[in-house]
Amino acid sequence: MKELDRPERLEKLFAEIQAAPAVSDALWIFQRAYDLDFVTYHLALTIADVVDTPYVRTTYKDAWVSRYLLRGYVKIDPILREGLVRYVPFDWRDVDVSPSAHEFLLDAREHGIGASGFSIPIVDKKRRALLSVNSRETPAEWNKVVEQYRIEWLDLAYLIHRRAVFELHGEHDPVPQLSNREIECLHWSALGLHSKDIATILGLSEHTTQSYLASARHKLGAATITSATSLAIQLRLINPYGNTQI
Repeated sequence: MKELDRPERLEKLFAEIQAAPAVSDALWIFQRAYDLDFVTYHLALTIADVVDTPYVRTTYKDAWVSRYLLRGYVKIDPILREGLVRYVPFDWRDVDVSPSAHEFLLDAREHGIGASGFSIPIVDKKRRALLSVNSRETPAEWNKVVEQYRIEWLDLAYLIHRRAVFELHGEHDPVPQLSNREIECLHWSALGLHSKDIATILGLSEHTTQSYLASARHKLGAATITSATSLAIQLRLINPYGNTQI
């Protein structure tokens, strides 16, 4: 990157990414700014008309993207699998690779994918996202790059994530932010309990329980508690067959 003052450089980069026409353009800006080989953003559990709609934007070459999809590599990609269950950023060298994934990694190398990489998991409501950067730098050089820029990358990852959610849903984000109590009340309601029984279980008054259910219903835009619980299950806000959160 150009040797500007760090605040000035970051401010300029944030502005460029915010002004990018689309998330894919933002990734190219990110890649050029840090002289990376590739940048990829995954969003899981996105809700449009269908739950789990895959959303991926990447700067990988079309030939590799096509091969990745045709060979079903998404099922064995160790970085993606790890990234969607982890909570903190990680270097790709810290990921245990199963025997079944070795062929995938060799194929990736043959198609120009670098061995060095860094991924940033993002947890937002009931969504899991992952921003990954890739490089063909040597391990020693890559360590220096990550050490220098990892904090910046974390902020930029969340900025790109917000762009992706907006690109999908505009201002009408279909996943509301429910409180823990609202989720608990919906969970027990989904199991067929009435507000009086839920109040006893949670140690609340019946009036308070009804208030939580009502506020959850309004946030979900549902006409009844029954439809609110059904929508909460569809959006994976609750899981009536397990604990209160999926």
